[in-house]
Amino acid sequence: MYVEVLIQFNIRSLDYTFTYKVPKELEKDIEIGKRVKVPFKNKNIEGFILDIKDKFESDYQVKDIIEVIDKNVVLNTELLKLGEYISKKTMCTKIAAYQTMLPKALKAKEGFNQSIKYDKYIVIKKETNDLTLKQKGIYDIVLKNKKVLKKDLTDISLYVTNKLIEQGILEEVKEEVYRLQDIENKEKSNINLTEEQKNVINSIEFNYQPYLLFGVTGSGKTVVYMELIDKVIKNNKTAIVLVPEISLTPQLVSVFKKRFGNDIAILHSGLSDGEKYDEWRKIERGEVSIVIGARSAVFAPLNNLGIIIIDEEHSSTYKQENHPRYHAIDVALFRSKYNDCPL
Repeated sequence: MYVEVLIQFNIRSLDYTFTYKVPKELEKDIEIGKRVKVPFKNKNIEGFILDIKDKFESDYQVKDIIEVIDKNVVLNTELLKLGEYISKKTMCTKIAAYQTMLPKALKAKEGFNQSIKYDKYIVIKKETNDLTLKQKGIYDIVLKNKKVLKKDLTDISLYVTNKLIEQGILEEVKEEVYRLQDIENKEKSNINLTEEQKNVINSIEFNYQPYLLFGVTGSGKTVVYMELIDKVIKNNKTAIVLVPEISLTPQLVSVFKKRFGNDIAILHSGLSDGEKYDEWRKIERGEVSIVIGARSAVFAPLNNLGIIIIDEEHSSTYKQENHPRYHAIDVALFRSKYNDCPL
């Protein structure tokens, strides 16, 4: 097996794939869109798999890939095609297009590793009645609660807990936790739509079609957005909502969470690298139906996209000022056409 790899260097003269051989033990992990570590000249670098081949004939010696970095695909089929479009549209290299779509933790960049955040819990490993009084106190708490956060234990109870772990009675387990923890419950509310709002909602057809919605501040555009998204979600599809400024994101998220609860991910440059990594994986895993954010949220790896909404679409902030100079509206048009959904 051989793979075509687009390497991490953003250089026009290297804007094509290089062929590498896949060792037998790594073949099961190979998928288009994953990152791999490969030898290049006198160093090891990273790149994306763009193609897989069974055979490769050449007079040159083909080097082996060193490692498959990702368990899951980083660039799905849609994002790969979108990267090609951005490369042609903005006259940038393919690697520059792909890198700009991804959080730092998922870029092809040798030497950067983003940690996953975990909480440590104590659980029962072996049931027993042969315990001292202090041990039984800890054991009963864990038994009653099924699991207990290790960081919530006091110094004394932690000492006893560690002894029980050594004896094989209790066990420490790790559970991944997202860095953005903004729990908000849905609120039941009866929304009385105006005739204008009803007319707008009923006029939207859920296939590829750009619409322009006019409305002064306070006229109820956000309600229209939410009603349309509600229709999309009920049809098992997903939604992207773009806002022109990061400062407007919390305000809109708060309104949406009252309607949709925690079925929302957030993407913008104000998040830490770890937060962006968590939100991206939450989206990629299909754990949310709605993504809200600034310009870069247009790249969210949502599957089955059903609608894209760009609030205040006339804002200049939807244009990327540095390389590659993409316009979020161009990207949104591409994605809405690809997914046959309204913009």
